This record gives sequence, C-alpha cells and structure tokens, in this order.
Amino acid sequence: MKSSGDRQPIPILFVLPNFKAGGAERVVLTLLSLLDRTRFAPELVVFDGRGEFTDLVPPDLKLHNLGVTRLRSAFLPLLQLIRKRRPSLVFASHNYVSLALLAGRVLLPAGLKIVVRESTTPSKSLPDAKHSRLLHWGYAALIRHADRLICLNREVQNDFCRLYGVEPRRMVLLPNPVAASSLRKSAEKPFRDPGSGRRLVAAGRLIRAKGYDNLLRVLAETSEDIFLTIYGDGPEEQSLKGLCSKLQLDERVRFAGFEKQLGPAFAGADAVIMSSRWEGFPNVVLEALACGAPVISTRTAGGVADLTDVLTDDALKLTSSEQELAQAIGKVERSDHTDLRPSLLPPQFEDKNVARLFADTLEQALH
Repeated sequence: MKSSGDRQPIPILFVLPNFKAGGAERVVLTLLSLLDRTRFAPELVVFDGRGEFTDLVPPDLKLHNLGVTRLRSAFLPLLQLIRKRRPSLVFASHNYVSLALLAGRVLLPAGLKIVVRESTTPSKSLPDAKHSRLLHWGYAALIRHADRLICLNREVQNDFCRLYGVEPRRMVLLPNPVAASSLRKSAEKPFRDPGSGRRLVAAGRLIRAKGYDNLLRVLAETSEDIFLTIYGDGPEEQSLKGLCSKLQLDERVRFAGFEKQLGPAFAGADAVIMSSRWEGFPNVVLEALACGAPVISTRTAGGVADLTDVLTDDALKLTSSEQELAQAIGKVERSDHTDLRPSLLPPQFEDKNVARLFADTLEQALH
C-alpha cells in the first residue's frame, strides 16, 4: 500500500526491554520488518541490546540501545529519547513498559499517541506475576488511557473491559503474525526423534504457566509407545527433570533445550501439545499448524479457543481436564510421513495479513 501524495512516513518508536527469545520479542520484530516504510518511519529503542533475537532486527531500522537491564534505569533515558526524537506514536508490548510510558505521559510531548499490546489475561496471569499488586494498580489507574490496546484474543479483551474499564472502542483484536512461507521452507525436511511409536512435541519456556508438570503427569498415564520432546529452557528445568524421573519417564521424554527454528520438529511430529495454564496467543500453536501438525491444547491456553471457529477437530483438539488431555494424546495416530504436510493455518494469521491490520490500527490511533 503506497502513501498518498507527498505525505511523509509517520515516525513511530517501538520499545523492547531486550532481544531475549520470547514470544513478544519475536512478534514485535516481525511486525517491524513488515511495516510499510512508505506509511511509517519506525525506530526501535531497546534497554539492553543483547539476546538470541538480535539477528531478527531489520537492517534498515534505526536502533537505540540504552545499555541498561532494568526499567528503573531505563525510564528517564527512555523519556529523554522520546522527547528528542519526537515520534508521533510509541508502541510497547510488555506490560511494565506500557504502564511506565502511560505513567510518564505528562512528561512527554503533547499529542503523542501510545499504543500498547497485551498478550496475557490479567485475571489468570497476575496472581503469579512478580509485583502483581503493582501491576494491578497500574492497570486500574493507567491502562484505559492508552490510545489503543491491542489484545491477542477475546478473553484478554473481556478482562480489560470488565476489570479495568477500558472502552471497547479503544481495543483491537490482533493475532500474532506467522511467517508461514519462510517457516514452511525451513521445515521442508521434517525432523522426527528416532524410534518406533508415536512422537509428540511441546515447546516454550520452562515456567509454571506452560503447565509442563501437568503434561508429564498426564503422559505417565498414557501408552508407553508415546514419546515427548520438549523444546525450551527456563527456571523449572531441574524440577521438571526431577518429576520426569519420579514418574519413570526418562526413556519417554527428551528435554531438547532452546531451538530458534522449530519448523522441522513441528513438521515431523504426530501432534504438538500445548499444556498451558494460561496464555495470550501461543505462537507455537500457530507455527505448528503452519507446518501441518495437528495440535492438542488445554482450553486455558488463551486465544487457542478462538481458533475453534476456523479449524476442525482433526486440526485442533481442545481439552478441559487432565483426563481429556490424556484421552486426546492416547488417540494420536502415528504418521510415517517424510514430506511436509499441507498447512492447517487459517490465512488471517499469516504475517502479511496481520501486518496490514497492525498498520491500520496504528493509523487509526493517530486519527
């Protein structure tokens, strides 16, 4: 889409804490790479320019590295940078950064728009969050003043409307973008853990929210020919490995560590499992579907429930209890495919379509 007349691209500043491997970081960098440069002139400020995703930063992007690791050290330099660069809009995708920007708005140029993205459901995520009371207070006092609140699913949208009084007109549903074409290209040679039997894959940070402890207990109740590979690292790694040994699953579970490119693993799996206690809209599910892998998910995994409107039971099976999860896993059929299966991803989740909606959202916030 081209800009009209001689209109100059709109200056926008994106804010990230760092480039560590996380869903929010990947989403922001993907949207940045796809943003139409005839409509927008994006810049990126990062508190700490280190992390696994540094190679995803678009080469044409002006990058500001504050060289600090904490928000309290970044707050004043961030405000000073905004005052110096004078963007028309600032975009943030981490709740503590968003709330800090809204709290400091009185110190920022008049007319500046602030658009924030929320990926998790507060009623579920805040009880276990660090500084949960402070975040709850911040939401109650500030979040309704954002010019646009981008929500990943209807549950998140309903939470902010019900708990914090955000007007529906200020909220926009925007799914995570999936680079389906490049993902499928990387998955042209599917990877499957060797051996007979059925092969399941799970992926994500090894944290309580992902529900891997529940998944291991469920797996222990299923057939011994089912093997699970878990991709990811995190603070619960040792406790999960200990639980694995306690449940006598050491021969049926492999902890594969962090893997940046999961396409081949998804493409080779008989099913991908999402066991989260809560989520926003897990990229793992969308990427698995793009690689042709059926998904079995807990109903509590955020926006996955929204997919039931556009997917069949063969592509996505939602479960409401550990018993249902065990039954669904038990029904997985072994596939001896060696080629990449057709994509199961609905087109509205493909990156170019999401980027177009994102760009429209930014312009609407400005006008």
